[in-house]
Amino acid sequence: MLCAFLFLGILLRRTDCFSVTVPSSPVSVVRGAMALLSCEFEPDHNISNLVITWQLQESPQVVHSFYYGKDQLDRQSSHYFNRTSLNYKELAKGNASLSIANMGLKDAGNYLCIVTNGKGTDRGVVQLVYAAFYSEPRLSILLKSTNVTVQYEMEGYPRPEVMWLGSAGQNLTDHLEVSSASDGGLYYLKSSYVTQSPAINVTFTLKNPAVHQDLQRHVNLSYDGNMSSSTSVVVLSIMCIFLLFSTGLLLWLYCRDKRR
Repeated sequence: MLCAFLFLGILLRRTDCFSVTVPSSPVSVVRGAMALLSCEFEPDHNISNLVITWQLQESPQVVHSFYYGKDQLDRQSSHYFNRTSLNYKELAKGNASLSIANMGLKDAGNYLCIVTNGKGTDRGVVQLVYAAFYSEPRLSILLKSTNVTVQYEMEGYPRPEVMWLGSAGQNLTDHLEVSSASDGGLYYLKSSYVTQSPAINVTFTLKNPAVHQDLQRHVNLSYDGNMSSSTSVVVLSIMCIFLLFSTGLLLWLYCRDKRR
């Protein structure tokens, strides 16, 4: 009986010493790229005892399983089919890191890395964060009798920091619309600035801290405010008279050549 207690005490101490190490900070991966979830453990010389299970913390979905010296994917979630892999050459060195190909919005979440070998069992949680670069902003300008609207449209993820700045760098009031993320994992963003002045000198800024993206687009519209409406009418009349005179002259020359 004493021997049994001693053996149990030794086993518990060995289990307590065994630990899994994962990143303390979130792992950020951009849309379409490969995510690498790091997970390291104290290796055992007998790899046949090694059991590695990756699963979502929020649900019982199996992301990847390895035991009996090979992958065991019968219970793997269909969402991860043909997208996950371990580095088999690194398993004996204590590396259970998992690769997930073609990162998408639905892959974001907390992942459990559970490792068991002859030295014990432990687990760690890796937070995976999804992001997408915002596309090149598409500019449109709407002119009305009472105001002018300058608008940019683009797609990306997550919700960015948007600001309109005046010529002196002051923050301007803007209107921002952000639709829900689509199945493709992107927000559709529409940001506009409205002014009553026909002369515009503004800068649109967008920051996406998740991918360290910083965009700035300058819009400068001007007009000749010195030209009065009566002057414009005179100039237009002169242009019309010149056009009629030129057309008449060409017709006269054409008819003269025909008579010859």
